[in-house]
Amino acid sequence: MDFTKIDFSKFDAAKLFDVDAAISKMEENTRTATGYIYDVKTRELTQTITTAGFEFARAQAAAAKAFGDAVKKAVQI
Repeated sequence: MDFTKIDFSKFDAAKLFDVDAAISKMEENTRTATGYIYDVKTRELTQTITTAGFEFARAQAAAAKAFGDAVKKAVQI
């Protein structure tokens, strides 16, 4: 691949690194996969655990963003 012919001005960094969108897509895919679990108790337990995991991931993403924003603000001072 010839990287000299890539127009990097067409890349939207915000879309490339949209953590919330990535987490949402992973959550959607996981829900689809866990829907195939036949045993009701196992499926419900798996869905509960994965829901908690994705909520934790969102909280971590928000914390990382807040930390990054704080660092940017501190550097500007």
